[in-house]
Amino acid sequence: MKVLYLTSYVLGDSGANAADIFPRLAVLDATIDQVYVADFPKNKFHIETRQAARFLRLEWGRSWFRYAARIARKCKQDDINIIHVFYRQQNAVLLIFIRIWLILLRVDSTIIMDHRSVNLAQGFRSWRKKALNLLMQIFTHHLAGNLWAVETNHFFVFKPKHLIDLGYDSLPEVNQSITTNNNRNINVWFIGTLKPRNRKSDFLIDVFARVAEHQSKAATDPRIVIHVAGPTRQDQQDMLLKNPSVVYHGKVPRHELYKLLRDFPGIGLAYMNHEFHEYAPSLKFTEYAIMRFSILSSKTLGLQTQADRMNLPSPITFVKENAEDWTNAIIEATQNYSGLEPSWTDAKKWSYPAIFDRQVSTLYHSI
Repeated sequence: MKVLYLTSYVLGDSGANAADIFPRLAVLDATIDQVYVADFPKNKFHIETRQAARFLRLEWGRSWFRYAARIARKCKQDDINIIHVFYRQQNAVLLIFIRIWLILLRVDSTIIMDHRSVNLAQGFRSWRKKALNLLMQIFTHHLAGNLWAVETNHFFVFKPKHLIDLGYDSLPEVNQSITTNNNRNINVWFIGTLKPRNRKSDFLIDVFARVAEHQSKAATDPRIVIHVAGPTRQDQQDMLLKNPSVVYHGKVPRHELYKLLRDFPGIGLAYMNHEFHEYAPSLKFTEYAIMRFSILSSKTLGLQTQADRMNLPSPITFVKENAEDWTNAIIEATQNYSGLEPSWTDAKKWSYPAIFDRQVSTLYHSI
């Protein structure tokens, strides 16, 4: 079997998304003979050296028509079985031309359109996006994505649909002996970007300010220390740095983040707003669960669905999207915190290598 990945406009932060991880895992799969990645020259070194895949060069600045012809000819030349497209709307025209060229060249390669995120658009933009994605089904053979990604991106589905869960790239070491810090601080963590407006993360910054105000009025023991790790806008960073209850770590490489979570265990916040992220899953669940954190989560359909699938070791506290409710939930959770949660027995099942073997490789061989 031979697989070609199309990651134009997708391949980015190394090790942080499936567009980077899947080709690397495909190379290691004994049942896959060759792995190709079609991308622009800037990613050649990463593809050949880090992913150990074969690089199909797409010259920057050429037309979608020429890109599609090159990909289709490569499929014919090397008998490529699967074209796995990490789909974004920027790829729509390219995908149409690829299918047309495959038909013209009489190539039997199967196209998988992989949705990595749910539809966050609203109003007319959401309708337009669904209409385009419905059209795109004509030019693909299979759809794939997490539990809600395909559903929210299409009016209805008439091509075979396959589940590919979110996972983590590598299992971090957990210090089993740590229960809390010696100075009686209780750590509360939020990890993830706060920048995009549709994340409505200023809500969380307000909650953190309320927690700090509570601590200034009450002689709390233990003291709540809120850790924030992820990129922010400058105004958000300024507010976090002014908060005496917050330790702002900024954007932290994932391996360093795992070390921080290991050394400062506590309570993890999985916050998603209802307006834009009602259906969105969260990688935070897996990271908190691996590190044996207690978890406070938004009461969204996406997170509740994900929690049900993951068989987490301890019950999650779901919190309504209200600043007072979140503030009280954090304070109550810290007062009741008694150390690390039980080990998550299903942790390895939610690693990307396990997901690739169970869901991605199985999909390839079923086609």
